[in-house]
Amino acid sequence: MFSYFFANASKRCRTILAPAIFTLLPLVCAHAAETVEITVAHPYGKIFRPIHQEIIKEFNKIHPNVKVTLETPYPDYEELTQRTLAGVAQNKAPVLSFQGINQIRQYVEAGYACDLSNFVKNDPRWREKDGYYPTMMALGNFNGKQYAIPFAISTPIVYYNGDLLKKAGINPDSPPATWDDLIKAAKKIQGLGPEYTGMFYDYQATGNWMWQALLYSEGGSMMDERETRVTIADPAGVRAAKLLRRFIDEGVMKDWTRLQGEQAFIAGRVGFYAASTSWLKGVQDKTSGFEMRTGLFPPGTTGRRYLPNGGNGGMIITKDPARAKAAYEYAMFAAGPVGTAIQVRGSGYMPMHVKGTAALKDFYEANPNFRTSLRQIPMIFRWYSFPGTNTLKIIDVIKDRLQAIVGKKTDPEEGIKAASREVAELLKK
Repeated sequence: MFSYFFANASKRCRTILAPAIFTLLPLVCAHAAETVEITVAHPYGKIFRPIHQEIIKEFNKIHPNVKVTLETPYPDYEELTQRTLAGVAQNKAPVLSFQGINQIRQYVEAGYACDLSNFVKNDPRWREKDGYYPTMMALGNFNGKQYAIPFAISTPIVYYNGDLLKKAGINPDSPPATWDDLIKAAKKIQGLGPEYTGMFYDYQATGNWMWQALLYSEGGSMMDERETRVTIADPAGVRAAKLLRRFIDEGVMKDWTRLQGEQAFIAGRVGFYAASTSWLKGVQDKTSGFEMRTGLFPPGTTGRRYLPNGGNGGMIITKDPARAKAAYEYAMFAAGPVGTAIQVRGSGYMPMHVKGTAALKDFYEANPNFRTSLRQIPMIFRWYSFPGTNTLKIIDVIKDRLQAIVGKKTDPEEGIKAASREVAELLKK
């Protein structure tokens, strides 16, 4: 996938994670008095803070000599990346950083992310039957080497207000399955009164994630296979941009911020809300007075549903072998049967472990809204990230151009073509 691979990409960690570490570390950690401290960074405090706090309590029952210190949470993946990169430059990076899957590539290419291959090679848990889902773990693998332990993976879904659907004469047991049908249903909800809005599409989600869902479902891509050309303004991209604008032009969506859209849905004034499963528990806990349900993300005009995985994985940045080992153990525990059960119940993300999923059987039966994302697992691909060092700038360029399209400041086709040109220029730098 990469156009090149830095010869020294793992120089920072290669010597640390050599096979000898597995004979040295027991000596380092053998004495109860010798505590190893690791710092852990993560985004979205409302979601992940209580989850990590609970996981740490369980982790320390098995690893009492590891002190896990959580850094102040960051509001999103982009800000987490900015702070982590600054920390690397100042030699103050967190030992373990739960980065968005689309952000990890730049750390690999720059040589900051530890190559975990020797850990994986010597750890039988990677080969256990009914263990970690290989498709999930592969999301942290780049160029055949493991650089992150996926922790919380999501897909885009559609939340809907069952009560509003009933009032509008729509059967909530058979919600609209296509964008055309969803728009028609949204118009019926609009007809219930001026206080109602048909839908909100969370197109401003971190890392152009919801945009990628529309684009790839239309058969498009962010770049061509060899990564020599930006392809977001190819015919599939134009169709995706026009669909996004259509929500506005047909009067079923307002030019809201992410927060406005979410709050309006929680308040019971929006019929359909296309967003991440990551917000599921939070949205479900906040909604009151109406029946909230979830449904599959609609396919594109191609008839296919091709969805980028959202979420994050634990990436290790350290020169210290004891801290590297401790961070690896925490990341594996967080993605293991105990951690994954805590994470799913506390969020809406998907489980990482087969036994963890089995432990959630009663939970899934009692909470059918959480099963929607599981049905979309066969449709996911790795959240795309551009090569080079301008990842964050590219994210902002696309976000700003999409906002101009939704805000009717530009024609959809011209807007996405302008974004394509700007991205191409940034990739040259």
